[in-house]
Amino acid sequence: MSDRLLPLLLAALLPLCLPTAGARAETREARTLNSVGVDQRVGERVPLDLRLRDRQGRTVTLGQLLDGRPTLLELAWYDCPNLCDLSLRRLGSQLSDVKYRPDRDYRVITVSLDPDEGPADAAHAAAMLDESYQGPATGSPWHVLTGDRDAIRRLAAAIGFRYQYDADTDQYAHPAGLAVLDGGGRIASYLLGLTFSGHDLQLALTRAGDGELGSFVDQIALRCFHFDPQKGAYTLDVLRVLNLACLVTALALALGVGTLMWRRRRHGPDRDDQEGS
Repeated sequence: MSDRLLPLLLAALLPLCLPTAGARAETREARTLNSVGVDQRVGERVPLDLRLRDRQGRTVTLGQLLDGRPTLLELAWYDCPNLCDLSLRRLGSQLSDVKYRPDRDYRVITVSLDPDEGPADAAHAAAMLDESYQGPATGSPWHVLTGDRDAIRRLAAAIGFRYQYDADTDQYAHPAGLAVLDGGGRIASYLLGLTFSGHDLQLALTRAGDGELGSFVDQIALRCFHFDPQKGAYTLDVLRVLNLACLVTALALALGVGTLMWRRRRHGPDRDDQEGS
């Protein structure tokens, strides 16, 4: 190969060997998105001593806020230009279909991912929940919190919530979803994405209430639904429904036979006396 052809060949191949700026940006974005997700830690306890700030700027701990009640815990970015507004509004809307009352029967806690956000951002997030919620409540029953970087990271790690900050775009990439806690601060289940319904929320709270939240009928209904950790939602368990139907049928038959036998024993002696006379 001549000395003249070699530089021309290298010049032609160089663009194929070096990624373009767009490709590099796409690769960086893909890496960021791949590092975002939820590692479900059902059964583990959140740090109840974790100190955060409420919308008035007061310091509170998770233990004080839970106070023995089942809790819906969400990590969000209050100043998010994408889905966080929708996530908060949808949460408030779906809670309208839950018959339990927020802050009386259960807690709703949201925590900002951004350590630079403060009381004004928390108040704005609380207003979105207020506007979208149509159920019974007194005042603004949401605990909308902010915290420093260490507190946020500690909480996110405890519930397996993986998020990333992209300095180039000055944005947070994070998954959507809720961690459902029991009264002792243990993770009972998750509701992932934005597609869960008010029915899912009520089932999750009933389960996290460990028999103390909901009526007997609610407890029976809970037995008919199975929590799918992959989907992060409750689905009807056909096998459980069939088993429950068989049990109800058996009990009804036993009750019917017992009633017939009781009536026969009760009226039996009278008939014998009448036939003897």
